[in-house]
Amino acid sequence: MIPLCGLLSPVVGQESGEEVFEYHVGEVDWLTGEGVNPGGFLFPSLFVQGTGGAFEPGAGAGDFATSLHDPVNDWGINDIHLHLDLDFNGVVTGSVTGFGAQAEDHVWEAELEEAYLHWHLNNTFSIGGGQFQNAFGFQSDLHPHAWAFVNQNLINGRMVNEGELISQGGEILVRTPGKGLFTFGLGGIRTHAHDHGHGHGHGEEEHGEEEHDDEHEEEEHEEHEEEEHHDDHGHEHFEIDEAAFRSWAFTGDYRFRFPFEDSLVGSLSLGLGENGFGRNTSIYGAGVRKVWNGHDHGHGGPDFCSGAVMFQAEVIGRNVDAKLEDGDDVTFSDYGFSNSLHYGISDRTTLSFRHDWVSAVEIAELNDRHRLSAALTAFVDPQQRVRARLQYDHTIDDTVGSEHVAWFQIQLQWGGTGGSHAGHGH
Repeated sequence: MIPLCGLLSPVVGQESGEEVFEYHVGEVDWLTGEGVNPGGFLFPSLFVQGTGGAFEPGAGAGDFATSLHDPVNDWGINDIHLHLDLDFNGVVTGSVTGFGAQAEDHVWEAELEEAYLHWHLNNTFSIGGGQFQNAFGFQSDLHPHAWAFVNQNLINGRMVNEGELISQGGEILVRTPGKGLFTFGLGGIRTHAHDHGHGHGHGEEEHGEEEHDDEHEEEEHEEHEEEEHHDDHGHEHFEIDEAAFRSWAFTGDYRFRFPFEDSLVGSLSLGLGENGFGRNTSIYGAGVRKVWNGHDHGHGGPDFCSGAVMFQAEVIGRNVDAKLEDGDDVTFSDYGFSNSLHYGISDRTTLSFRHDWVSAVEIAELNDRHRLSAALTAFVDPQQRVRARLQYDHTIDDTVGSEHVAWFQIQLQWGGTGGSHAGHGH
């Protein structure tokens, strides 16, 4: 996310040497959650997002969802995040995060998303573990309330476990000279309780309401797809979702400043693990972020105020060893980029533009896809607890053709100190 003026931004801890969140403890306001910190070490915050969309005839929100946190209903509560951040004198930090939302057809779902601790050994090394979102580039470990757009970047939705790579294992954080940060994660992959079949998008997989009327029609639909999904050699196609990590994964992420330009931040990422085919998937990424008239703290994001400009570019690719349904081995690669430009119209209003693209995967019958987005994000109250966003998306691929979507989103925040919990909190 891009914290606006007056919002909390990460600072460098005096003892740990890592970027930590600085909480300003003062008079408690239970209505807004300001200053609420039970025991002096527990800092709660709650974010609620309601989203609605306007679509072309025959299309709906679920047709454009590419990640687990994208809106899947034409209107409704698409995200509720409760964070309990912990800080024991900067020596031990951590977070417990719960997630809830209205899934397809407004069915409520809830689950534990993160629960981890970090022990800061000194100014250089930290170790920790639990259940956590892996750091992989600028976007992957951000929670939805910290996104600059209503929906996930296409490259993250396609290649980084539908935008949320959650491990159950351990982490090592190493701070380097020049305010760089290595983050290494290793563990088993936590799969989500819900499965919406995201990642296909409108036109790539047609699911009419009548197909779900009873079990008989669902079986007929599956048989029909089995007959049609063959490649040129007569082999049955596999499920593209199985290309994601399913068993275990190792990730490494390096965030650093360029020595010749302090306001230029780079990111290099790598991941390797076992996919749903029982074989290997490797992902790799690189990104760069430049801020004018603001200051970028590195991992947590920049201070972004009136007149500030930020450009961010990120590329992600992957190699997948897979199996066809007849047992034959096959390997494919896909890749893409996400570029965005942000301008601070005022201290509380930001104008953002984005261009996403992901490549075709012929064997999975996926076309390359472009998406152009424009978003206007503003806090509507002086305390910056209520955020409104208007967004326009133009999606183009050979199957969808040209689709236009308009989004409206309202976010309510309780607790923290104005944007307190953006992501994994390294």
